[in-house]
Amino acid sequence: MGGSGALTTYLGTAPGVGKTYAMLRAGRLRPGAGQRVVVGWVERHGRAETRAQVGDLEVVPPRPVAYGNGTFAELDVEAVMASGAGVALVDELAHTVVGTTRRRWQEVADILAAGVDVMTTANVANLVSARDYVAQLTGAGTVESIPDEFVRSGETVLVDLPADALRRRIADGKVYSADRVGGALADYFRVSNLQALSALGRAWMDGTLEAVAEEMLEARGLVAASRTTVVAGVSDTGWGQHVIRRASERALEDGADLLVVHVSLDDGMTHRRSQAHAEHRDLVAQVGGFYVDMTAGSVPEGLARAVRDHGASRLVVGRHRSRLGEIVHGSVVSRLERLLPEVRIEAVREESVSPIASA
Repeated sequence: MGGSGALTTYLGTAPGVGKTYAMLRAGRLRPGAGQRVVVGWVERHGRAETRAQVGDLEVVPPRPVAYGNGTFAELDVEAVMASGAGVALVDELAHTVVGTTRRRWQEVADILAAGVDVMTTANVANLVSARDYVAQLTGAGTVESIPDEFVRSGETVLVDLPADALRRRIADGKVYSADRVGGALADYFRVSNLQALSALGRAWMDGTLEAVAEEMLEARGLVAASRTTVVAGVSDTGWGQHVIRRASERALEDGADLLVVHVSLDDGMTHRRSQAHAEHRDLVAQVGGFYVDMTAGSVPEGLARAVRDHGASRLVVGRHRSRLGEIVHGSVVSRLERLLPEVRIEAVREESVSPIASA
């Protein structure tokens, strides 16, 4: 298959609001459009509605993974890509693959790259930009995360339920087993928490998450947590490995998350991925960072958007090896400095491992 598949994420404000049900229901409508649909992975949690919604959809068997003293089931990416399907339904985007540092969203990225459309699910609390706010407002710990840019690279459908309706579902045993219902209702699923999660979900969709979250924190007498991210921009050259390693060092120094961003130009042309692209992904996984592809009108615009979305104070990029190259192509660093005057930009020259730091 040529080209990249389309991503649709059903973003739940909280567990139990029906995001998996919504994904499956939408997936069942796709065969009517002449498309073959397969279920790559679905978390059922014993819910009758979910089982019923799978119905007669073709299910790709999971692959067994031996880890420790047990065997676990995981999404079979190769089988999904080999199935010939045009659409794959893959639940739980934030899941960490057993025995690895890879996340399911990275597996979904591979399926998309093979030209298969993917419908998937996540919760607002899984978004990198929202997870710390959610943890503070609900009193719960942070959960596995997904880069915002990955979700925003496709269509997002917000799935929400009024707090009272969700609490009724929980009380009726439709979300958790009977022994967990009381604790869930008294803790995470308090009305105030559910209202906050709903507000955060709507704010994220509107692009006003930070303002809305900080207003809620202030109203509750809480102080916004300090969230630090180092962003690295890479291109389809082998030099990107040096940029990633330098950014990884800076992230360790700052106690920060590492986000590596590859920007494709939104120019209507098909851009083929190089071998370096795959090597960059592997290296980022090794150093414990996130890797995302995003599209933008220009590389500086895309990187600036990523920096702003994550409130990053440091950006690491590569620099042309020659002054002539910068004249011909324009200095990305100079444009970034104009776009991000408050951000420390570190440029790693191609002919030297020594960086040039911009105050």
